This record gives sequence, structure tokens and C-alpha cells, in this order.
Amino acid sequence: MRTRTIQSLFILLASLLLFACGEKLQLEVKARIDGQPVAEAKIIVDEKEIGLTDTGGQFTKIIRKKPGADVEVTVVKEMAGYRITPWKDTFLMKLPKKGIIDTYSFNADIEASRYVTIVATENGAPVPEAVVIAYRKKVGQTDQNGEYIYEYKQLPRKGVDFRVTKVGYSTWRKKGMVEPGDRLDAALAKQAVVKVVAMREEYGKPSRVRGIKVYINKKYVGRTNRRGALTYKYDGKPGKKVRLTLSAPGYIPSRWRRRIVLEGQVNIQRYFYPSKPKPIRVGIYRFVSNTPGADLSGIITRTEQAVGNNLFRYSSFREVPTKKLQDALKRSKMSIQRATTKGWNRSRLRRTVDMIVIGSVAQDGSGYLIETKFYTSSGNLILSQITRARSAKGIGGAAKQVARAVLEQFPFEGAVVSADKKRDRYQINIGKQGYRIRRGMEFTIMSARYDDAGRISGFRNIGKLKVKKTMNAGSWTEVEYLKKGTRIAVGDRAIRRIYREGEDDEGMRNYFVLSAKGGLPPDVTSLSGVNVYLNGEWVGSTGSDGKADVPVRIGKRYDIMLYRHGYQQLSKQVSINQNKSTKEFVLTVNNCLFKVDTAPSRAEVFVDGEKIGKTPIRKGKLVPFGFHTVKIVYGSDYRDWEEVMEFDQKVEDRTGSRKIALHKDYLKFGERAEQKANYDAAIQAYTSTDKRHPDYSEARHRLAQLYLDEKDDYDGAIREFENVLSLPENQQLIYKQFAVAFTNLGHAYYEKGNSLVQNDRQAAAENFAKAIQKLQIAEQNTRFFPTLHYDEAVHDTYYYMALSYHKIYLMTRKNTILDKANLAWRKYFDFFPKKLEGKNEFEQSRESARMYWDQIKDLM
Repeated sequence: MRTRTIQSLFILLASLLLFACGEKLQLEVKARIDGQPVAEAKIIVDEKEIGLTDTGGQFTKIIRKKPGADVEVTVVKEMAGYRITPWKDTFLMKLPKKGIIDTYSFNADIEASRYVTIVATENGAPVPEAVVIAYRKKVGQTDQNGEYIYEYKQLPRKGVDFRVTKVGYSTWRKKGMVEPGDRLDAALAKQAVVKVVAMREEYGKPSRVRGIKVYINKKYVGRTNRRGALTYKYDGKPGKKVRLTLSAPGYIPSRWRRRIVLEGQVNIQRYFYPSKPKPIRVGIYRFVSNTPGADLSGIITRTEQAVGNNLFRYSSFREVPTKKLQDALKRSKMSIQRATTKGWNRSRLRRTVDMIVIGSVAQDGSGYLIETKFYTSSGNLILSQITRARSAKGIGGAAKQVARAVLEQFPFEGAVVSADKKRDRYQINIGKQGYRIRRGMEFTIMSARYDDAGRISGFRNIGKLKVKKTMNAGSWTEVEYLKKGTRIAVGDRAIRRIYREGEDDEGMRNYFVLSAKGGLPPDVTSLSGVNVYLNGEWVGSTGSDGKADVPVRIGKRYDIMLYRHGYQQLSKQVSINQNKSTKEFVLTVNNCLFKVDTAPSRAEVFVDGEKIGKTPIRKGKLVPFGFHTVKIVYGSDYRDWEEVMEFDQKVEDRTGSRKIALHKDYLKFGERAEQKANYDAAIQAYTSTDKRHPDYSEARHRLAQLYLDEKDDYDGAIREFENVLSLPENQQLIYKQFAVAFTNLGHAYYEKGNSLVQNDRQAAAENFAKAIQKLQIAEQNTRFFPTLHYDEAVHDTYYYMALSYHKIYLMTRKNTILDKANLAWRKYFDFFPKKLEGKNEFEQSRESARMYWDQIKDLM
């Protein structure tokens, strides 16, 4: 009985143990990566490794699991050069039929990517932040260890195309097949980059020189572009010493050499000077009346025309039309008073004119007195002429006298262009043609001092040359006097010297101190800017203290005339008996009564910065004759009114029907709204301007930009851009800043064309063609783009032109368009502005451009 009980307990215990081990099942796994079997992949069941796949990527094994349990199967594989994501799946263990082993099969398609490691080094040291480019696309940059891991699924048939670049280093490139896990040593070498910038300076204005040929060790490497620059990259071993040569025919020097070391960034800036002088750009601002109550308008018009006709007969001067000069002054926001006192060397006006002429006409009992003054860009009065015309018929003869006197006395500047040292002769580059240089004329020779960039930093007087032989384009001179220890060199400046009365060969002279005062006694004050004429010849002007040293011969009698616009001329005879004595003269002021009113009234009125009251000023304020800057400020939401006005009558009445209308500042309204992103309010503000409003062009240009950028209203943008450019002054680019409107209009036409591609291909092509037409005009005038957004405007000009050609080609498949599209993309990359590199928006555009260009470049 007891034996049977123990046996039953043993059978029960065995049954329980068997059930705890579970039922048998057969697990089958096929492991693959990219469709290929994977050997030795780990098979893990419920986090326990149970085996490896065979060489065919297969695994089969009988295991036990409890019926009803969730079973997790994981396949893991590790391979050098691969990033592999473990494969996972689960299944429910079913209760098998008695005596049968169920099979559970899985196809484990494992996701994997391959990688190679690019290691940038220079002489074994890591190079961080080197840019890695794969298949012409930037993919990243190296870390602090000089490493970058490049992941990929599959390689093209030709393998990889890698480049590693960094500024100041040569470019490393790898093409061909690689194996996953490879470490590619991108050995960079410090690269020599030579940047040459060629400059020139004319009348104090620096500018770039295009076309200067560059040689390294007599090997031609290129020429400077339109920005005067050339960049040469040397891929050889750093530290090599070479000779850099710049060849500049037509300039001084014509050939320039320097030894340089090809290592790192080498910057070379060199100034060149034209061997043939460029004509002086001269603008006649205006001639004005200096006689109260006299109507000299007809005489003034005739005088302006006659002086211009006679002066510009000579090739040494080139005319800047009066209207162009006046418009340039407005754009430069500079008054004529400031230009002729402070100068305009550092203003935008320097692009337009080198010298300004201002004239004054006075009437007296003997006819008309005409004064003509010449101001240089430094603000200096370089020459003044006084001439008399007995009647209106004599104006032409007087103008001829002015032009001849200018040619006789103007201190023309030339340069020494060659030397005949055996005969001690030196050739200068000005002669009879245009300058009327004659035998016996004398030139002061000024030796140039150069800075490290080859720019003339100053001059010093070293002697005197005398003309011995003249030709049309030059003159041969001989040394009249030369300071000890100095010598004359090609490039030295030669300035025509005019001797004054009482001056000897050493420049010493006898003189008297002229003191000029102006006003109505007893309220007289020192008067600056009074021109002094002795026997009809200009000898100088009074300074800020109202004084001038006037050269004379002691005891000689002179006819002296003092002339300053806004004052009555003064003529006397003088004789000086003692050197450096002082003589005082008082000029009577010519005043104009200025009456002014505005709409709305109660605006503050300023004349030359001094407040004279609030409108209406009906009784008037006295203002001296001449040009004065009048500024009217109302404040609130009205723009300031400012103009240079000529006061040449007894009364200047700007009241009643001639009152000054003030305009609301719609630009300010629009800017405020834009800052708040209230574009509808901004559009309303800009739309409120009409063609009489002084801000009309600018407001409508901003309006068009809003339509384009914020509203995607391409028709509205085109309408407003065309509206701005329809104005003659903008179409002819009198106001240069609107050159960028052609870029924006081209952009708008492109966007409209792009929106029509799917529905109306013909209209789309027409709009792309219009875009190209406008962008070509913009391309020709990029130098006029506003400085603030210059690089962005240049980028857009080339980008949308290339896109427009590209889209037309895709629609037409014409080879002629393909050529133009290919060239347009090439220009886009060539002229991509350096300052935009690294900026996300423009880098995205450049990446898009690369993809577009890749579509067509292999079709050529």
C-alpha cells in the first residue's frame, strides 16, 4: 500500500516538472541584409542568446516554451563599417497537438547602413571644421579630432566622390570604390592663396582696375576682374619663393614686381596711375544774379551757355550736364555751400564730378561783370576769373576770355612718364592738345611718397621743370632747379606753376595784408570768401578771418577789385609802400527779403541751419544774396522740406499761391506698419502717395516689394515695379538706387511664370523671357545697387536669371537655350557673393542651384 502511494507521487511530480519545461517548438530564422544572407547573426529569444545563423544566414533549433506565452525573437549582427538596427518580432506560443512539434518561421530583414570615416589631417595633426562635400553637396564638417563619419545605403556604380576643403588649405579629393568601415586619410596641406587687388586713384578718388595681367615666375595666371581682383590658389608645397609680376599697359608703373612667399593668405594691393591723364569732369552748377532789382535771367542763361560752349571745346575738360550735377547733389544730400567749402571727396557725388563751376553776374554802369569760380572735390577754390561784357552781345566774347584764361592759368597736373637721363630730359604726359602747353612754361615737380600698397600717400616739392619742346600728347622738359639729394622718377607729379606778382624764383614775395569786412556800417564783420583781383587777375580769397596776403611790388599802383556774391563789388586803386602792411576794405551787403508760408502753417523755418521763425512769415526776413539751404520742419507725421534756394531779388515771396506744400510722411507710416507685420496698413500707406509726392518712387518700390514678398501678388508687384521704372528719371537711372528695381521686377516676372507652368506653358515662357530681359538690365548696372543690400541684390540678379533660362529650356528643349542656361548657372556660381556664404537662406539657394545645374551640365 505504501509503495503504491510513493510511486503515484513520483509520477505526479514528473508530470509537473515536464509541464514547467513547456512544449517543444521549432524556431526557424532567415537573416538578410539588403536581400543577402547574414552569417553569424545572434539569435536571441526572450533576451537569451540561443545560437548563430549559418553561412547561408539560416538558423533552426527546437526549444521549449509554455503554451499561451508571448515569445520575443531578436536578431543582432555586428559588422565593421555598418550601423545595424537589431531586428525584433514576437509570436504567441500555441498549445500543440499531441505528438506534433509546431514550426515558427521568420524572415529577418535587418536594416543596416554603411559608413566610412574621413579623417582630415595636416602633417599628422587633426584639422577640425574642414568642410566635407559628397557628390558636390556639403554634408557636414570634421569634429575636433578631424573626423567625419559618412553614412550611406548604397554607393553609385562609380563609387564615392568626396572632397574636403578648408580656407587656407589645399582641397583633398577621393573618387572610386571604398569598403564599409574604411578610414580615409584626407591629408590637407596648407595652401597659398594669393589675392591681388589693383587700384587706381584719379583726382583723389580710388577705384578698381580691370584687366591687369598677373604672372607668377613669368607664368600667366590670369587678370583682374571688374572688381580689380584676382585670386590664385597654389597647390604645391608651401614656402616657395616666387616673383609676382603685374603688367599694366597704359598705367604707371606699366610693370610691377615683388618677391612673395607662397604660404597662407598673401594679400597684394597695388595702385596704378594712368599714363594718359583723364579729362576733368566739370559741372557748371549755375550762374546767379548779384544785382538787386535787376532782371538778369536772360543774361545769366546766355552766360551759362557761352561759358560751357567755350570751356568744353578743350579735351582736358569733360562736361557734366547741369541737371545731372544738381540731381547728383540731391541724391548725395549735400548743399552746394557744403560742397564748395567742405568738399565732396567722401560723398557719392565723387562718382559724378571732379570740379564744380559757380558763376555770378553783376550789372553796373559799364555793362556786366562776370565772375567764374572753379572748385575741386576737396572744397578748395582752385581758380577764379573776372571778365567784363559791355553789353549782352559781348557775353560770347567774355566767355571766350574766361575759357582762354582758364587754359592759361589752370594748375593742370600731369605725370613724368619717361626720362632721357643722358640729356637730363623728362617727358610729361600733357602737351598742346587740350592743355595748350607752350615752350617756356614751368612745372613744379612733386616727388611721390608711396605706402606699402603702392598708394601715393603724399608729395613733396623737389624742384622745377621748364618746357623745351611740346607735342600734342606730351612735352619734353629740362630741370630748371632741383633740391640737393633728390632725383626725378617716372610717376612723379608735374603741376603747372603760375607766378604771382612780386614772387621771385625762390617763392619769396612782397605782400600786403588785405582785410575784408561786410555788412552795413556800423554792423560790419570779417568777411571770408572774398575774391581778390589785381589788374583783372585773381590772386586769392580771404580766409575765415576775412584776411588774405596779396602779393605786390612795393610802390607799384594796382587796380584792385573785391568780389563776393551777395555783396556789392568794390573797385579801387591801391599802392603799397611798405611790405606786410594792412589795408581794410568794407563791402556792402545785398539782401533779399524772404517771405514764406506753408500748408499746413506753423512750421519752423531754417536758413543755413539758423531758425528764422514759424510760418507764416509775411513781413519777411533778410537773407543775403546767393544760394542758401532752406529747411522747413512741421514735425508730427509730415516729412521735412529742404531745398537749396537762390536768393537774387529784392524780395523772394513764397506766400499765397506760391506757399510751400508739406507732404505727409507715408514712408514713416509704412515702416511702422511693416515693423508690426501689419502689411495691409503698410500697403495702404504706400498706395497713398501720388506722383506729386517727393517719396513717390521709393514708396511704390516698397509697395511692389510687399506684393511680391508678403502677398504673393505677382501681378500687383509687376504693376508697381513697372510703374516706378516708367518714370524717365528712374528708367534712365538718373537716380541710380533704382537700378535694383530691375532685379526685383525680374524676380516678380519669374515667380509669375513659375506659377503658370502647369496651366499655361506659353504664358509661363513669356514671363520667364521678360524676367531675363529685366535682369540683364540689372546685371549691367550692379555697380549702382544700394550698398546696404548690395550682395543680396547681386545674388538675386544671377539666381533668377539662371532659373528663368533653366525653366525655358525644360519647356522648349532647345540647344541654344541650354547653352544660355549653362552659362547663366556658371555666372551664378562665379559671382556668388562671399559675404553670403554661410547664411542659411542663400546656402539653400546655392544647393538648389547645384541640383538644377547638374540636370543640364552633362547634356552639353
